[in-house]
Amino acid sequence: MDIWDDLWGQFDRSNKLAKRYYDAGKIAKARVEYAKCAQFLEHLAQLRPEKKTDLLERSKKFKDIADGLRDGTVKVYTDGVIPAKEVEPQSARVTDQEKAKERAKDLILVEKPKVKFADIAGLDDVKERIKDAIVYPYTYPEEYKYFGVNPGDGIMLYGPPGCGKTLLAAAAAAECDAVFINLKISDIKDKYVGESEKNIKQVFELARSYEKAIMFFDEIDAIAAERSGGQEGYERSLVDELLTQMSGLESKGSHRNGLVLAATNRPWDVDIALRRSERFTTKIFIPQPDLQARQKIFDINLRNMPVDKTVGLSTLAQMTEGYASAEIANICQEAARVPLGERIREKKPRREIGMSDFKQAISKQETVLPSWYSKALKEIEESGETDMFGDLVRAGSRYKIPERGQTRAS
Repeated sequence: MDIWDDLWGQFDRSNKLAKRYYDAGKIAKARVEYAKCAQFLEHLAQLRPEKKTDLLERSKKFKDIADGLRDGTVKVYTDGVIPAKEVEPQSARVTDQEKAKERAKDLILVEKPKVKFADIAGLDDVKERIKDAIVYPYTYPEEYKYFGVNPGDGIMLYGPPGCGKTLLAAAAAAECDAVFINLKISDIKDKYVGESEKNIKQVFELARSYEKAIMFFDEIDAIAAERSGGQEGYERSLVDELLTQMSGLESKGSHRNGLVLAATNRPWDVDIALRRSERFTTKIFIPQPDLQARQKIFDINLRNMPVDKTVGLSTLAQMTEGYASAEIANICQEAARVPLGERIREKKPRREIGMSDFKQAISKQETVLPSWYSKALKEIEESGETDMFGDLVRAGSRYKIPERGQTRAS
């Protein structure tokens, strides 16, 4: 057993003990165990940098519980912490549905997404497919009902990282005025055994309580990896619960208020039961931006920057063939940092961002796409699913490794 497993086991035991002590009225002992939970999570955060933010946030919550028990300012419930002064009497208890909303409210964006498809560069064919799968069924439910057309089931967005899958999901929710339930991996898996399945169930219950809701599972390969003999029992149970809840949505018929949208950079690792057609009837490949899209990405990102008039967006677009959308956005930032650094560190006069700054930024910008396509093509060929992921295979065969900073126009 490694250090992570050992610390996680100690955290799990303290968490269970704390609840047991609290339920038994042993507040002092419960406070000690909650304080231990906070310490264990702090140590775990140092071991997993990629989860550090989430773990430290949870650590603070446990510390707040321990401090609150000491001061008598909180009451602990199975589903969270409520200030004592806000605890309602039994006569004013909320319904189970309202409790479900409260338990899962941290998974919902505070405001409905404002980004629309028009704000996203390129991908016109992809946007139209998403409209067919998501927007139109929500916008014209009576038409679908009249013509007897099934609105479809889950939608999986897959493709290289940094190419706009999450942004497209949020835009889809905004286009049909739906609640966007954005699920983080840590919200589901970073719980002790048994809680993961309950979290999944609560999310689907929450979605059903709204007129229109889109549940977005980002990096679904991480929460529903291919089931195998080496997979932990609780992970298999989590996948099974997700499948059960998706089946529950299917049983609702053509009038459906909840829809599952998933995204992944590793489609070959997604559980086979989720990949099959009756789970995700629509699979949409999200490629890197083409020439026209790259030009629009530069236009959007440079709109509020002082760029020299001699810098051509079409030239920049040609220089960044083979780059992901997020990498192009980063190039804009790095180019601006050149004159910014001169101004701050060398006290030089302000100047506009020039082509030499962009060339410097592009020359330093590594792209992950060559290695991603290489691995993707290998994995898909070995899995024998070239037909299922045909769009990816075709895009990978055409992909050319970019020569950084070079352009046919130069």
